[in-house]
Amino acid sequence: MEDKITSIVTDDRIDEIFHLNATKEELIIILNYIIMDYKKFSMTDKILLQSQKLQKLTIEECIENRYVFLFLPGVKNSMEIKQQKEVRYTYEPKEGKILKEKYRNGRKTESTEVTYEQINKMLGSFNQSTGAFLQSKPNFAESRFIAPLLPQEEVSKREKVQVKGGQMQFVQQPRKNKPAFKNYTAEEVSKHNKPGDVWTVLNGKVYDISLYLDYHPGGVEKLMLGAGKDCTKLFNQFHSWVNGHAFLEQDYIGNLKY
Repeated sequence: MEDKITSIVTDDRIDEIFHLNATKEELIIILNYIIMDYKKFSMTDKILLQSQKLQKLTIEECIENRYVFLFLPGVKNSMEIKQQKEVRYTYEPKEGKILKEKYRNGRKTESTEVTYEQINKMLGSFNQSTGAFLQSKPNFAESRFIAPLLPQEEVSKREKVQVKGGQMQFVQQPRKNKPAFKNYTAEEVSKHNKPGDVWTVLNGKVYDISLYLDYHPGGVEKLMLGAGKDCTKLFNQFHSWVNGHAFLEQDYIGNLKY
Protein backbone atom coordinates (compact mmCIF):
# COMPACT_ATOMS: atom_id res chain seq x y z
CA MET A 1 0.00 0.00 0.00
CA GLU A 2 1.01 3.64 -0.44
CA ASP A 3 2.51 5.88 2.25
CA LYS A 4 -0.82 6.99 3.69
CA ILE A 5 -2.46 7.27 7.13
CA THR A 6 -6.01 6.56 8.27
CA SER A 7 -6.92 8.19 11.60
CA ILE A 8 -9.80 7.04 13.80
CA VAL A 9 -10.89 10.08 15.80
CA THR A 10 -12.88 10.74 18.99
CA ASP A 11 -12.76 13.79 21.25
CA ASP A 12 -10.05 12.41 23.56
CA ARG A 13 -8.30 9.76 21.44
CA ILE A 14 -6.86 9.26 17.97
CA ASP A 15 -5.67 5.98 16.41
CA GLU A 16 -3.35 6.37 13.41
CA ILE A 17 -2.91 3.45 11.00
CA PHE A 18 0.10 3.67 8.66
CA HIS A 19 -0.61 2.05 5.28
CA LEU A 20 2.97 1.49 4.10
CA ASN A 21 4.07 -2.20 4.09
CA ALA A 22 0.51 -3.48 4.64
CA THR A 23 -2.12 -5.04 2.39
CA LYS A 24 -5.73 -3.84 2.46
CA GLU A 25 -6.69 -7.03 4.32
CA GLU A 26 -4.05 -6.33 6.99
CA LEU A 27 -5.25 -2.74 7.39
CA ILE A 28 -8.80 -4.02 7.94
CA ILE A 29 -7.49 -6.37 10.64
CA ILE A 30 -5.85 -3.41 12.42
CA LEU A 31 -9.05 -1.37 12.14
CA ASN A 32 -11.14 -4.22 13.60
CA TYR A 33 -8.61 -4.45 16.44
CA ILE A 34 -9.14 -0.76 17.24
CA ILE A 35 -12.93 -1.09 17.09
CA MET A 36 -12.78 -4.11 19.42
CA ASP A 37 -10.87 -1.98 21.92
CA TYR A 38 -13.62 0.67 21.86
CA LYS A 39 -16.33 -1.97 22.28
CA LYS A 40 -14.56 -3.47 25.28
CA PHE A 41 -13.90 -0.07 26.85
CA SER A 42 -17.46 1.21 26.41
CA MET A 43 -19.29 -2.13 26.72
CA THR A 44 -21.43 -1.38 23.70
CA ASP A 45 -21.79 -2.86 20.23
CA LYS A 46 -23.37 0.32 18.88
CA ILE A 47 -20.49 2.05 17.09
CA LEU A 48 -20.91 4.43 14.15
CA LEU A 49 -18.10 5.30 11.73
CA GLN A 50 -18.44 8.45 9.64
CA SER A 51 -16.39 10.47 7.14
CA GLN A 52 -15.69 14.21 7.39
CA LYS A 53 -18.74 14.68 5.15
CA LEU A 54 -20.88 12.80 7.72
CA GLN A 55 -21.28 9.77 5.47
CA LYS A 56 -21.68 6.44 7.22
CA LEU A 57 -18.71 4.20 6.41
CA THR A 58 -18.19 0.46 6.21
CA ILE A 59 -14.94 -1.04 7.51
CA GLU A 60 -13.60 -1.30 3.96
CA GLU A 61 -14.52 2.31 3.20
CA CYS A 62 -12.75 3.55 6.33
CA ILE A 63 -9.38 2.52 4.92
CA GLU A 64 -9.89 4.82 1.93
CA ASN A 65 -10.43 7.88 4.17
CA ARG A 66 -7.82 10.10 5.84
CA TYR A 67 -10.06 10.77 8.85
CA VAL A 68 -12.76 8.51 10.28
CA PHE A 69 -14.89 9.74 13.17
CA LEU A 70 -16.03 7.12 15.66
CA PHE A 71 -19.27 7.71 17.57
CA LEU A 72 -20.41 5.90 20.72
CA PRO A 73 -23.89 6.08 22.33
CA GLY A 74 -24.22 9.14 24.55
CA VAL A 75 -20.62 10.29 23.89
CA LYS A 76 -20.02 13.59 22.09
CA ASN A 77 -17.64 13.71 19.13
CA SER A 78 -16.99 17.28 18.01
CA MET A 79 -15.02 15.99 14.96
CA GLU A 80 -12.04 18.15 15.90
CA ILE A 81 -8.82 17.08 14.14
CA LYS A 82 -6.46 20.02 14.84
CA GLN A 83 -6.43 19.83 18.63
CA GLN A 84 -4.01 17.39 20.27
CA LYS A 85 -5.81 14.42 21.79
CA GLU A 86 -5.10 13.22 25.31
CA VAL A 87 -4.38 9.70 24.00
CA ARG A 88 -2.78 8.80 20.66
CA TYR A 89 -2.06 5.33 19.30
CA THR A 90 0.00 4.58 16.19
CA TYR A 91 0.03 1.29 14.28
CA GLU A 92 2.98 0.74 11.94
CA PRO A 93 3.05 -2.55 9.93
CA LYS A 94 6.50 -4.15 9.77
CA GLU A 95 7.26 -7.55 8.20
CA GLY A 96 4.15 -9.38 9.33
CA LYS A 97 4.00 -7.54 12.66
CA ILE A 98 2.54 -4.27 13.90
CA LEU A 99 4.46 -1.81 16.01
CA LYS A 100 1.85 -0.30 18.34
CA GLU A 101 2.82 2.79 20.30
CA LYS A 102 0.81 4.79 22.82
CA TYR A 103 1.23 8.48 23.61
CA ARG A 104 -0.42 10.38 26.45
CA ASN A 105 -0.43 14.17 26.15
CA GLY A 106 2.31 13.92 23.53
CA ARG A 107 4.63 11.66 25.57
CA LYS A 108 5.26 8.06 24.53
CA THR A 109 4.19 5.69 27.31
CA GLU A 110 4.07 2.27 25.60
CA SER A 111 5.63 0.44 22.67
CA THR A 112 4.70 -3.13 21.80
CA GLU A 113 4.74 -5.49 18.83
CA VAL A 114 1.80 -7.71 17.93
CA THR A 115 1.36 -10.13 15.02
CA TYR A 116 -1.69 -10.40 12.76
CA GLU A 117 -2.15 -13.94 14.03
CA GLN A 118 -2.35 -12.69 17.62
CA ILE A 119 -4.88 -10.02 16.65
CA ASN A 120 -7.05 -12.54 14.80
CA LYS A 121 -7.05 -14.78 17.89
CA MET A 122 -8.08 -11.83 20.09
CA LEU A 123 -10.82 -10.85 17.65
CA GLY A 124 -12.12 -14.43 17.52
CA SER A 125 -12.14 -14.75 21.30
CA PHE A 126 -13.89 -11.38 21.69
CA ASN A 127 -16.56 -12.17 19.10
CA GLN A 128 -17.34 -15.49 20.79
CA SER A 129 -17.63 -14.01 24.28
CA THR A 130 -18.06 -10.29 24.99
CA GLY A 131 -18.97 -9.29 21.44
CA ALA A 132 -21.69 -11.93 21.17
CA PHE A 133 -23.01 -10.90 24.57
CA LEU A 134 -23.28 -7.24 23.55
CA GLN A 135 -25.09 -8.17 20.34
CA SER A 136 -27.62 -10.23 22.26
CA LYS A 137 -28.22 -7.46 24.84
CA PRO A 138 -28.94 -4.21 22.95
CA ASN A 139 -29.82 -2.32 26.14
CA PHE A 140 -26.98 -3.78 28.16
CA ALA A 141 -25.06 -0.51 28.49
CA GLU A 142 -28.07 1.13 30.16
CA SER A 143 -29.02 -1.80 32.41
CA ARG A 144 -28.80 -1.90 36.19
CA PHE A 145 -26.05 -4.49 35.88
CA ILE A 146 -23.53 -1.78 34.91
CA ALA A 147 -21.55 -0.25 37.78
CA PRO A 148 -22.12 3.53 37.96
CA LEU A 149 -19.43 5.99 36.88
CA LEU A 150 -18.20 8.68 39.27
CA PRO A 151 -17.88 12.45 38.75
CA GLN A 152 -14.61 13.39 37.04
CA GLU A 153 -13.50 15.51 39.99
CA GLU A 154 -13.67 12.45 42.24
CA VAL A 155 -11.68 10.43 39.72
CA SER A 156 -9.03 13.15 39.59
CA LYS A 157 -8.53 13.07 43.37
CA ARG A 158 -7.56 9.37 43.32
CA GLU A 159 -7.67 9.30 47.12
CA LYS A 160 -6.01 6.31 48.78
CA VAL A 161 -6.81 4.74 52.14
CA GLN A 162 -4.88 2.60 54.60
CA VAL A 163 -5.19 -1.07 53.67
CA LYS A 164 -4.19 -4.45 55.04
CA GLY A 165 -1.15 -4.81 52.79
CA GLY A 166 0.47 -4.00 49.49
CA GLN A 167 -0.38 -5.34 46.07
CA MET A 168 2.35 -7.99 46.20
CA GLN A 169 0.95 -9.29 49.48
CA PHE A 170 -2.47 -9.58 47.87
CA VAL A 171 -1.10 -11.58 44.94
CA GLN A 172 0.69 -13.95 47.34
CA GLN A 173 -2.42 -14.71 49.44
CA PRO A 174 -3.80 -18.27 49.12
CA ARG A 175 -7.22 -18.55 47.48
CA LYS A 176 -9.59 -20.67 49.54
CA ASN A 177 -12.98 -22.10 48.55
CA LYS A 178 -12.63 -20.82 45.00
CA PRO A 179 -15.88 -21.29 43.02
CA ALA A 180 -15.96 -23.75 40.13
CA PHE A 181 -14.89 -22.25 36.81
CA LYS A 182 -17.91 -21.94 34.49
CA ASN A 183 -20.15 -19.49 32.64
CA TYR A 184 -22.33 -17.34 34.91
CA THR A 185 -25.43 -15.30 34.12
CA ALA A 186 -25.73 -11.64 35.12
CA GLU A 187 -28.37 -12.71 37.64
CA GLU A 188 -25.96 -15.17 39.27
CA VAL A 189 -23.19 -12.57 39.48
CA SER A 190 -25.54 -9.93 40.93
CA LYS A 191 -26.19 -12.09 44.01
CA HIS A 192 -22.57 -11.74 45.14
CA ASN A 193 -22.67 -8.12 46.27
CA LYS A 194 -21.84 -8.07 49.99
CA PRO A 195 -18.50 -7.72 51.83
CA GLY A 196 -16.93 -11.16 52.07
CA ASP A 197 -18.73 -12.32 48.94
CA VAL A 198 -18.02 -9.96 46.07
CA TRP A 199 -18.00 -10.88 42.39
CA THR A 200 -17.59 -8.51 39.49
CA VAL A 201 -17.34 -8.62 35.69
CA LEU A 202 -14.50 -7.05 33.72
CA ASN A 203 -14.51 -7.30 29.92
CA GLY A 204 -16.84 -10.30 29.99
CA LYS A 205 -14.79 -12.19 32.60
CA VAL A 206 -16.13 -12.97 36.08
CA TYR A 207 -13.86 -12.41 39.10
CA ASP A 208 -14.29 -13.20 42.80
CA ILE A 209 -12.71 -10.07 44.34
CA SER A 210 -13.76 -10.79 47.94
CA LEU A 211 -10.12 -11.05 49.06
CA TYR A 212 -9.16 -7.82 47.32
CA LEU A 213 -11.46 -5.72 49.53
CA ASP A 214 -8.72 -5.55 52.20
CA TYR A 215 -6.03 -4.58 49.70
CA HIS A 216 -7.68 -2.10 47.31
CA PRO A 217 -5.77 1.23 47.59
CA GLY A 218 -8.95 3.18 46.85
CA GLY A 219 -10.78 1.53 49.73
CA VAL A 220 -13.70 -0.85 50.17
CA GLU A 221 -16.35 1.72 49.27
CA LYS A 222 -14.98 2.28 45.75
CA LEU A 223 -14.56 -1.44 45.11
CA MET A 224 -18.11 -2.18 46.27
CA LEU A 225 -19.45 0.05 43.47
CA GLY A 226 -18.75 -2.89 41.18
CA ALA A 227 -20.02 -5.58 43.54
CA GLY A 228 -22.35 -7.93 41.68
CA LYS A 229 -22.11 -5.72 38.58
CA ASP A 230 -20.16 -5.24 35.39
CA CYS A 231 -17.37 -2.87 36.44
CA THR A 232 -15.71 -2.51 33.01
CA LYS A 233 -16.57 1.16 32.43
CA LEU A 234 -15.89 2.08 36.07
CA PHE A 235 -12.55 0.23 36.01
CA ASN A 236 -11.50 2.04 32.85
CA GLN A 237 -12.53 5.36 34.36
CA PHE A 238 -9.82 4.90 37.01
CA HIS A 239 -7.38 2.36 35.54
CA SER A 240 -7.57 2.42 31.73
CA TRP A 241 -3.83 1.62 31.45
CA VAL A 242 -3.95 -1.39 33.84
CA ASN A 243 -4.17 -5.01 32.66
CA GLY A 244 -6.89 -6.07 35.10
CA HIS A 245 -6.89 -9.71 34.04
CA ALA A 246 -3.15 -10.11 34.64
CA PHE A 247 -3.56 -8.68 38.14
CA LEU A 248 -6.70 -10.68 39.02
CA GLU A 249 -5.85 -13.87 37.15
CA GLN A 250 -5.98 -15.99 40.34
CA ASP A 251 -9.50 -14.70 41.01
CA TYR A 252 -10.84 -15.40 37.51
CA ILE A 253 -13.72 -17.84 38.03
CA GLY A 254 -15.53 -17.86 34.68
CA ASN A 255 -17.13 -15.92 31.88
CA LEU A 256 -20.37 -13.99 31.65
CA LYS A 257 -23.05 -16.08 29.97
CA TYR A 258 -25.01 -14.30 27.26
